[in-house]
Amino acid sequence: MKSIQSAIVLCLISLATLQAQTGKFNISAGVGFEPTTKMDGATVNSIPVMLKVGYQLSPLFSINAVGGHVSTSSKPTIANDGIELNTTTEQTFAGLRGELKKGLGERFEVYGGATIGYINKKVTEKTATGAVFTKNPAAPTKTDPNAPNGSMLYSGFVGTNFYPTKHIGLFAEVGYGVSLLNAGVTLKF
Repeated sequence: MKSIQSAIVLCLISLATLQAQTGKFNISAGVGFEPTTKMDGATVNSIPVMLKVGYQLSPLFSINAVGGHVSTSSKPTIANDGIELNTTTEQTFAGLRGELKKGLGERFEVYGGATIGYINKKVTEKTATGAVFTKNPAAPTKTDPNAPNGSMLYSGFVGTNFYPTKHIGLFAEVGYGVSLLNAGVTLKF
């Protein structure tokens, strides 16, 4: 969560610095409808959320800072010693992305691009009694107890913006992050 807070602070500082320059800024906030861990049969503990702050460098290209968070729980599994485990996964993502845009009229645009970022996964396994389960690093296991919590993330995305008013719009996009499908509100100024 600290990485998302840091990314938001950096975006706001950058936004304030660029305010005096000509160009268009945008802020988008949305929710996800299909967490990336849903494929494993997980249930959603907290709705995937995303925040994007961007600056349009030209009519066709903008650069954005993006972040997101989601928490899911997977179906109970049996550990190698017969203990039933409930697994909770929290994912926090922060990154930079470039967007190529194409306006289709004054109110509608499509966009696509690539994201490079860092995703932090915190996996907690608890027994049926609620006690935190610690795996033996030498014992065979479905998940690696020594796996790193974070990793680089590279992904692509496509989306669309619709502006019912000049500065307030709606967006929807498909891409890999904390959710496969995101939608929400976007503001441009």
